[in-house]
Amino acid sequence: MQHDNDHLRRAIALGEEAGRRGNRPFGAVIVAADGTTIAEGRNEVAASGVVTAHAELAALTAAGPSADLTGATVYASGEPCPMCSAALVWAGVARIVFAAAEADFAAIIGGHPRFALGCAEVVGASDAEIAVSGPHLGEEALVPFRRYLETVGPAA
Repeated sequence: MQHDNDHLRRAIALGEEAGRRGNRPFGAVIVAADGTTIAEGRNEVAASGVVTAHAELAALTAAGPSADLTGATVYASGEPCPMCSAALVWAGVARIVFAAAEADFAAIIGGHPRFALGCAEVVGASDAEIAVSGPHLGEEALVPFRRYLETVGPAA
């Protein structure tokens, strides 16, 4: 569990970096079954203007098309959205572990549209066997979202 928390804290730090760059504060880390970090990503939606430039997709892209994600775990600072959850299913990861729940960070930073489907529900609707775990780290996970709100103000 400690290694999970360490990787989650790295994802949170990447989210902090994204927030300082004017993006929503999301980060993700992909870790192989042997504990080796495969790739990292952070939200780049505001910076790039690309609506799909979410942290999890940035990490998958950074991993590259030849990366073997069998047995890999994706650590995300915030609960992956349905788009990212589906992409992680397609990528073949074994686990998704997230720090902040969507309902909790959305209550802080707002924003629309929102989906009623959580990560576990999207993954559960597939025929893949992927473990989903979260939320973790409690208030620590929400710090970047509060800091982001202080910087940019509430979303419409």
